[in-house]
Amino acid sequence: MRYGGRLNRIEFTALIDQQANRTRASAAALPLYGPAGWTGPCRIGAWGWEDERLMHAGLLYGDTASGAWIEVITTAGPPMPLLIDLRMAVAMEKAPGDRRAAERTLRAASTPAAQRVGIAVDGVPHPFSRWPDEPLGDTLGRGWLAILDEVPGLLLRVCGLTPAEISLARVGDIEPHLTGTRAHLLADYDAFGTD
Repeated sequence: MRYGGRLNRIEFTALIDQQANRTRASAAALPLYGPAGWTGPCRIGAWGWEDERLMHAGLLYGDTASGAWIEVITTAGPPMPLLIDLRMAVAMEKAPGDRRAAERTLRAASTPAAQRVGIAVDGVPHPFSRWPDEPLGDTLGRGWLAILDEVPGLLLRVCGLTPAEISLARVGDIEPHLTGTRAHLLADYDAFGTD
């Protein structure tokens, strides 16, 4: 039994495949979206379950290390709670852990959107609430967030693209995302050497 250290490549690949199977099995639970006509790199984004029920499912398009990218997350309920969670997580990366700082961070993360923008979903314009110029995380830099406050809802995390450049369409096949995720994770694993 392993208690510490690094998994070997076979063990690591088995974990990737196990998560891919869980993702594949629940993919039909929520409608999934991506940029219409996308032909670039894609991966699985943020997925979350509660008591085995899929609560949100994200698909990531582009390269987060450099260049433009977008993550389109479908939420089972209204997307605002997930947006607050994401904003809180980013803010808490740098903030001290005391109670007052956490309360200030929660108030800031809960602020209403500064803008409303129109983004097409399956060819129909929808009003999204947009938070421009947001920190997206230490490794992701800055970009913007937007939500379509419906059920199911949509949450967008975007870097390097404007709302006018985005048109979303339903995604029927997640296999390219699973393949892209597997290749990305194994490339990161291999970049850190072998046992």
